[in-house]
Amino acid sequence: MRLNEISIERIHTWAFYLLCGFALFSNISIAIANIFLGTLTALVLFRLWRKHDDWKNALPDGHIGIALLILMGAVILSSCFSTDISRSLRFFGDYYGYRMLALYAVMLMIWEKRQLAFIGVCVGISFFINDLAVIFQGLVQGNYRASGFSIYMSVGGFLSMLLPVLVLLLLSGRLDMRYRILAAVTLVIGCMALLFNGTRGAWLAVPIATFICAAFLIRDRKKLLVGTAIGALIFAGIFAASPALSSRFATIGDTKMQSNSERFLLWTSAAHMFADHPVFGIGFAGFKEAYQGQYILPEAKEPYLEHAHSNVMHMLAECGIIGLAALLFWWWTCLSYGFRTWLATHEIAALLIPAILLGLILQGLTEYNMGNSAVMKLHWLLMGLCLQWLQLNEGARRFSR
Repeated sequence: MRLNEISIERIHTWAFYLLCGFALFSNISIAIANIFLGTLTALVLFRLWRKHDDWKNALPDGHIGIALLILMGAVILSSCFSTDISRSLRFFGDYYGYRMLALYAVMLMIWEKRQLAFIGVCVGISFFINDLAVIFQGLVQGNYRASGFSIYMSVGGFLSMLLPVLVLLLLSGRLDMRYRILAAVTLVIGCMALLFNGTRGAWLAVPIATFICAAFLIRDRKKLLVGTAIGALIFAGIFAASPALSSRFATIGDTKMQSNSERFLLWTSAAHMFADHPVFGIGFAGFKEAYQGQYILPEAKEPYLEHAHSNVMHMLAECGIIGLAALLFWWWTCLSYGFRTWLATHEIAALLIPAILLGLILQGLTEYNMGNSAVMKLHWLLMGLCLQWLQLNEGARRFSR
């Protein structure tokens, strides 16, 4: 069979299988996940070669699509003012091309809700397996910064996005009983993994993101407050009973702890970069060279850090006020779309968008998770699944315009 004789339907089927494979390894193996994603890249290019008149379907509709293009444009503009333009543009291609490929592929080639749901289940299986490994490392090996098969901070990002999603799915009552039980078990395992992973940013991001989104889901404020209080008491009891957890939690506000003080120094250096380059920043992907070569403070004890440990400060340093404004506009557009669509249609996929994004934003206040390849690949897949689910509903679709 010639390449030009392969049907579009068959290409879409292959894309579905590759997305399932990527989702299945998204939490447990960067290398294997990249094999699926790399193959998917070739398939997307082949799909566009075979049929390219619908290429716009790969992008979100309406205001969300516009906000995304504005963000990309701001990053490209910043790259043009970089001291190493080619490097900045290469990183742009990685961050907004390859790492976002799952979103493009889902929106271009996955047109059945059953397939969207199955890809989501594969993500859940991957999450569950890695969380079991995290718990084993914590309980058996006494590792309170456990990472399972992944990397410590990556697991914090996974937990920050997926735990609020699981809570909302369970509270919504939209799951069948068999899936509800599996989701509940996965949630409990995930909460245990959250404790043993020890990512302080995730400890704060998960409850805050969950509470904000649950406030839109649960109309009875008394039930919301009682449920929140019960959850807080359970975790407070666990922290009180574990000296290792309580001492780790106490460091959140300890400005003298090196991890915290080093962040303040990084943010100060990032502010200096912004002061010198306020409009376009030092150039996308230029933080490492600028920090280590010019802006590192004499008090810094870790001279080889590569990012600002904050999405906001990192964007401000690299892309200036133009980049930060575009990023904030992107966040606001997604959050407002998700909340407005939920209030109008009560489609749970709409409420999952702010849950996923708030988890990323809140953990990213003290960590540059937007630069974490594994976290962002999963983030874009999750966003693509939710957006495409809503795109298939005409009632929800109009709110993106």
